[in-house]
Amino acid sequence: MSRIMRIDENQVAGNLHEGGMKKVVAARRPVLGELGNKVLRNASQDLLGKGVEKGAALKNANPTLKNIKPRVDTRWRKADTAAAAVVVPKKVVTRSDSQKVAVEPKPSANADAVKVHVQLNKGNEVKHVALKREDSQLSLRTLAKQNRKAQPKSAPSSGTSSSDEHEIVSISKKPERVEAHSQKLLENIENIDANDGWNPMLVAEYVNDIYNYLNELESRPGYALCENFLDGHKEITHKMRTILIDWINEVHYQFKLDIDTYHMTVSLIDRYLQTMKTVPKKKLQLVGVTAMFIASKYEELFPPEIQDFVYITDDTYQKYQILEMEKEMVRTLDFNLGKPLPTHFLRRFSKAAKASDVNHVLAKYLIELASVDYSTAHYKPSEIAAAALYISLYLFPLTSNGGNGTSAIIWTKTLEHYTHYNVKYLAPIVQRLANVIKAVPKMMEKKQKSCWLKYSSSKFLKISTHSKLKGTEMDTLAEGKLIF
Repeated sequence: MSRIMRIDENQVAGNLHEGGMKKVVAARRPVLGELGNKVLRNASQDLLGKGVEKGAALKNANPTLKNIKPRVDTRWRKADTAAAAVVVPKKVVTRSDSQKVAVEPKPSANADAVKVHVQLNKGNEVKHVALKREDSQLSLRTLAKQNRKAQPKSAPSSGTSSSDEHEIVSISKKPERVEAHSQKLLENIENIDANDGWNPMLVAEYVNDIYNYLNELESRPGYALCENFLDGHKEITHKMRTILIDWINEVHYQFKLDIDTYHMTVSLIDRYLQTMKTVPKKKLQLVGVTAMFIASKYEELFPPEIQDFVYITDDTYQKYQILEMEKEMVRTLDFNLGKPLPTHFLRRFSKAAKASDVNHVLAKYLIELASVDYSTAHYKPSEIAAAALYISLYLFPLTSNGGNGTSAIIWTKTLEHYTHYNVKYLAPIVQRLANVIKAVPKMMEKKQKSCWLKYSSSKFLKISTHSKLKGTEMDTLAEGKLIF
């Protein structure tokens, strides 16, 4: 087998002459560093031939060659002894000595240096030894074992002798854990996240800070709704909005979409109508369908196709119209789609109250009734969630509260802490929401009964048909007589 021989391009230039080219001898390519060695060696030989001493040969070489290193720098050399460090003579540590605290031996003339880096850790002097492979005669395994045993050792006391000051001890003090702001609770307030540390999905260390941010976000001008926000519209009225939201609730239930998709749809519709005062009556349903199309892509894992939304409008609008309205809505809202929803807060509040299934389902039903009614649309999502939970706990008090609904403590200090609302603040919201519940029969007469039919199924415990929603307790809440 023939071997492929490479021609050294560094030797080609030397083989050229005036009369032509000499025969190039095949040679191997020089390895890294050989080129510099050859150049320096040739230069030094020339200087030696001129009578220059051997020691000064490289110094007097061509100045352009001074920066050429004779070999690759492996950085395995000893550090400069002039560095700012404490120098301690080297000592051969045996296996028996590795179990003890290493003490500096008596200095010797031929001993090498070992660097000891000294730093301060909260006012305590901590010494760290930086041993290298070439500075010790121990094996890597022995060095690792010695460092592990030296770490738990404590620093020497101030009463020791002066010779103890040179002890080489490597101390790694464990820093104290800094508690987040969300972990600091007041007295008589239960930490509802104490048992959630094992689950990273619950982010127990940051969950309170996250909900504080959501409370701040829902009050921003781009997300908050004004009372009577439909004032100024020439064609759209609050009755038309109520019919549209009731139809959206029915479509959402037929498509089996998530509850957050429905509430986000309502939020997009209201925020768009608050900004755009020139929406014609014939495009109101297009606004609702497009809002549900956007919310489905935002919340659902498998959102319905756009053709399904064209179908539910009975081909009143075409595909291109929904796409055009989608672009107009996101531009109008400045792409701020992630407004906090009432269900986000309700899940947190129900956990703080240790609510039962009945309490949570009833609160969800009341929140959906509030989304349809125009008089409660301007309230913040956290306020609606807190008021709905209060009514639920009032009608179905928990056994831990003790007594019946008229004597139990409905709103505890823990709930007040996690919701940021007390009963006095929630009183007008609870009163208005109670009046909405009493008005359900009138809504059903107007064929606005999608919420009632949805929660009358066994899946939702038939909560909308419960007798307590029509009893004297609701009359008491509608009159504003709350338990503080």
